[in-house]
Amino acid sequence: MSTYILIHGAWHGAWCWEKIIPLLKAAGHDVFAPDLPGHGQDQTPILEISLDTYITSVMQLLDKLQVPVILVGHSMAGMIISQIAEHRPNQIKALVYLTAFLPQDGQSLFQVSQIQKPTRYVRQTRVIIEENIFYFPLSEMKDFAYHLCSAELYATIRDKFCQEPLKPMQEPVMLTQKHYGSVPKFYIECQQDRAILPETQARFYRKTSCQIIQLNTDHSPFYSDPLGLAKCLLDI
Repeated sequence: MSTYILIHGAWHGAWCWEKIIPLLKAAGHDVFAPDLPGHGQDQTPILEISLDTYITSVMQLLDKLQVPVILVGHSMAGMIISQIAEHRPNQIKALVYLTAFLPQDGQSLFQVSQIQKPTRYVRQTRVIIEENIFYFPLSEMKDFAYHLCSAELYATIRDKFCQEPLKPMQEPVMLTQKHYGSVPKFYIECQQDRAILPETQARFYRKTSCQIIQLNTDHSPFYSDPLGLAKCLLDI
């Protein structure tokens, strides 16, 4: 039996794992999927949220469990799981980057993202500094991250997206080979992703030693191919 912690990406909440959690539990594993501060059911004021706020909230869960875990991060959460591995390497069996940002030491998410030429979606984002908000137009979300999902499925989640804090995107991670570098890493590459393009994902994992797994999905395999994603996680 393994213990999984599933960390959602930007504008999402723990709700996005609703199809994955039952599949992992049915295979006999323990699964935890917290809402990051300011997301889902968590009411932390957005002005109070930084990258460290995210990291601290997940480490509190990790410390309560007191067992080594498989720590999965989707998209933006690649930054979070990387820094947690630096702080708690002995508590992590493996890091799993699900079409996620995979930073180098000293990089922020915004710096990591610069290796990809801005897409039309990125050009529609904007920051509201005084409100600590990184804005993305909801009207583009389906085409951006869910284009292989049915309109009917997307309609069931459309109202669940939230505002995304800006500071966590701007703040760097600090990683060392001694700690972060000692943790086994897996990268699940989503081959039809429009948010983090496949060639960008490849550029990430070529800089960091990872075992590569490929899924022929969009940016949101937890909905577009939950069985396929669950199999990947179970195999890990």
